[in-house]
Amino acid sequence: MSQHDFNIANQSFPATRTDLNSALVALASNSSGDAEPATKYANQWWFETDTNILKLRNQANDAWISIAVLDQSGNSVQSITTAGLVLGATAISATGAELNQLSAITRGSILYGNASGATARLAKGAAGTVLSSDGTDISWAAAAGGGADVQTFTSSGTWTKPSSGTLCIVYAAGGGGGGGRITGTNNGPGLGSVITSKGILASNMPSSFSVTIGAGGAGSTSYTAAGSNGGTSSAGAILHSLGGDGGPSYSGGWAYPAANVFTATQQTNNITNLLFGTSMDYGMRGNGGRGGSVPSNGTFGIFGTGGDGQGGDGVGIGAGGAGSDTAGGDGTGGIVTIITF
Repeated sequence: MSQHDFNIANQSFPATRTDLNSALVALASNSSGDAEPATKYANQWWFETDTNILKLRNQANDAWISIAVLDQSGNSVQSITTAGLVLGATAISATGAELNQLSAITRGSILYGNASGATARLAKGAAGTVLSSDGTDISWAAAAGGGADVQTFTSSGTWTKPSSGTLCIVYAAGGGGGGGRITGTNNGPGLGSVITSKGILASNMPSSFSVTIGAGGAGSTSYTAAGSNGGTSSAGAILHSLGGDGGPSYSGGWAYPAANVFTATQQTNNITNLLFGTSMDYGMRGNGGRGGSVPSNGTFGIFGTGGDGQGGDGVGIGAGGAGSDTAGGDGTGGIVTIITF
């Protein structure tokens, strides 16, 4: 450690040489010392040994500029003091605290702009959460659901509107009709249920409603009484589906069931707020077999298959029972399914 005023006085040659050597040592050691040099020059280096700070005298020669802190034991530069940094042609405007967010980054965390517009670190969210925005800031929130909400009823119950979703598709099938009791080559199949569907905005759906599932009609045990009609399935006042008609009975004269028909209110409900779908669809039923002395198998429907042969019961959902010369087969109950996207 050495300091010098860098002024070589008039003196004898040995003293001059000593003075020059001292000046050169001070120059080579950046005027190192605990205290600042007594004589200071503009743009002069000084290494302050008690703080390990390398300093440069400013152009006005009235203050020191701290350049860097050196780690003498680790033989490295501990820090650099700068009011700005340029890499290539790009000025680095981030603060040290912001840059330190990079070293503090952890697995799953992300960098974002906080309410002050500064770079900040958002720790990873809990399992199952998703990144959400309120239009101003971001945060982790519970997932709204990765897919459609599907609620299916094969017995009466209550539908509850899910917390998310914009579109509902409602499917309904009533109960299948019971088969009739017939003689000879006559036909007495119970009919499969009506199948209805409806697309409706979730905003037009109530928060909850009762779901009614139509029962399957009983097969007839009498030649003079038709098989029972299947019951109507209803998704509240949103959608209704009629049960299938019971099969006719015959022994010298026909006994027909009273036809299942929509009421005016049910018709209105089925088309109110209708986006798409079929409000009254009699296609794709599972009708029961004909029965009698020339039996046949039931037909395939969307949800179920009609009963086969002599008095076979319907299979699946909303299927009709087969006719029989002893007792008609029973229809099966209906279904309501509501899918919310």
